Amino acid sequence: MDLITYLQNDLITDNTKELSENKIFLKTAQNSKYAKNIKNYITPKELLKALNLPTKFIGITGTNGKTTTAFVLSYLLKELGYNVATQGTEGFFYNLEKVEPKTLTTPPIFTTIKRAFEFKPDFFIMEVSSHAIAQQRIEGIEFFAKLFTSFSQDHLDFHKNMEEYKKVKESFFQDEAIKVVNGKQIKSEKCKVNIGGYEFKMNCKNLYIVEKPIVENIKMAGEFNKMNFSLALKTAEVITNSSFSLLYSKLRDFQGVSGRMEIVSTNPVVIIDFAHTPDGIENVLKSINGKKIVVFGAGGDRDKEKRFLMGKVASENANFVILTNDNPRCEDEKKILKDIQKGIIHKNYLIIPDRKEAIKKGIELAKKENATLLVLGKGDEKYIEKCNEKIPFNDKEIIKCLL
Repeated sequence: MDLITYLQNDLITDNTKELSENKIFLKTAQNSKYAKNIKNYITPKELLKALNLPTKFIGITGTNGKTTTAFVLSYLLKELGYNVATQGTEGFFYNLEKVEPKTLTTPPIFTTIKRAFEFKPDFFIMEVSSHAIAQQRIEGIEFFAKLFTSFSQDHLDFHKNMEEYKKVKESFFQDEAIKVVNGKQIKSEKCKVNIGGYEFKMNCKNLYIVEKPIVENIKMAGEFNKMNFSLALKTAEVITNSSFSLLYSKLRDFQGVSGRMEIVSTNPVVIIDFAHTPDGIENVLKSINGKKIVVFGAGGDRDKEKRFLMGKVASENANFVILTNDNPRCEDEKKILKDIQKGIIHKNYLIIPDRKEAIKKGIELAKKENATLLVLGKGDEKYIEKCNEKIPFNDKEIIKCLL
């Protein structure tokens, strides 16, 4: 049998526990340490070559903005008549219809290959996390295009420091794929780009730098989203040879991304967003005029260094701050909140661990002060993670219920 037949008959596995005499093992960077004595194996690169898919892979990386950029680009390509798969934080979608729920932002490479083989889209757009780059969860994929949305502090529990984090992101842009980057050209070095205050050395071939937004009127709140839309539009322009005016006109009907700067209520104004980094929180708050009340927390068992900064930027840019639980996982909830509290620079704040009660208080204050309420950190997530337990919880539904 050829590899296509093997895959069609579920005779390829990346799990040593599922391996049998009639199955072929897919040896990856992640499972190779468990497969030292396995001789009958193939690699992701070999499998992708054998499948000879018509699909063009597009990888989107960045600290913030990956999901919005992915969905805008997917929308534009679909409007142009292409079949599009989209994989990332929100799950797996085909032509913007959800097929599978969310797991990892970038799943294991075999999952990606099987999805591409089953649907055979013209374009496969995938969010690529820094973890996935470091752990080689994208091995074997020859990307047609790559996008870089933003760079700021996050994931230092994994990468240890910003320089290491930067190197991982930088490594993604060393090939000759089309590269569309949000940054500033460094004049003395044409292959270097300033992104978030850090210099990134890129492969010069097929490099497109978007230094400022190229779109104005969009149907999502937040000035920073103009750049996410711009990156998507520029990429669509380059990879399809479509005119800017045609693509821009198609954006008129794009309704936004669920849980990303989503306006849940207009009286009072309540907005939810996934912002969970200092830079993300600052961008969201600065994009809103008038009085602002913000409700947020921080994930447990993750980068602890960013918590102080999250508290600082929130208190600098909002009139009132309410700290609450996010996904505490197996970490002490009180410690997480105390870490954020250390960064708050004024007395206009409350600590309400129960997220529903925190949102309720936020709504009360927003009504009283005629302010905008921003509920951050979870976006469209459907649960709270508490020590290996997923407790059903959705910010949008809670807000609607309370109102």
